[in-house]
Amino acid sequence: MKKILMIFAVLAVAFLAVAASGCLGSDDKESDKNITAAPAQSVIIYTDGDNVIAQMTVMIMGTHSQSIDKDNVTVNINGTNVDVFVPAVTTSDVNTRDIGYENVTVILGKTKDFKEGTAYTVTVGGKTDAMNKYGFEIVDGTLYSFRAANIDSVTVAADGNNITATAVIAIGGGSNSVDKENITAATGYNTDNEFDIYIPLKIRDGPSTMEMKWGEEKFTIGQLNTMKDGTYTVNVNGYTVLFTIESGKLTIND
Repeated sequence: MKKILMIFAVLAVAFLAVAASGCLGSDDKESDKNITAAPAQSVIIYTDGDNVIAQMTVMIMGTHSQSIDKDNVTVNINGTNVDVFVPAVTTSDVNTRDIGYENVTVILGKTKDFKEGTAYTVTVGGKTDAMNKYGFEIVDGTLYSFRAANIDSVTVAADGNNITATAVIAIGGGSNSVDKENITAATGYNTDNEFDIYIPLKIRDGPSTMEMKWGEEKFTIGQLNTMKDGTYTVNVNGYTVLFTIESGKLTIND
């Protein structure tokens, strides 16, 4: 009988040890959450008078395994660079691979702390490419924000010897305009045979009319008599058009 009781006692101790080990493993896993920067889908910058605020829609990968830790969003200002980190926390190895979106509002800083007439660049999650480039400037007490314009269409054509790209821009309401001073257009194609054009939108903070405005920008991107035969890409704010040059003739790719 004593042997039986001793066996039960040993089994009980072993069970408790395994259970404790499992609990510790669970705690370790909990403390080892995977934290990454959530990419921004859109950023709207405005002021409430006292503060400059960014209203963001950020993306999460796997709505059942990832969430946004809104309590630990950080803002770091270094000169004219404003870096925002929105932590996406992965709490499960199970990923349904679906894409979800969450809205996050963060104060970038006090309005009075940003210098008048100085352009500030806002990056979210360290992304600095043109499509993730945001910014703002305060002029005479009014805040103007900047972001990539929405492109409705791009037409590539031959105009005599010139090759032109014409972009139709969805400008939006009455307070929006194309920031012509900061348009960047490559003077030639890169190693991937791509012409990169960036068109920013300038948005005045405050009430705006609701009508939809459109704009158009035309660029000369090359000359037929100097372009080598091949396929080329025109990229305007992520909107792409492919065309082919062959024996001095231009053809648009479907």
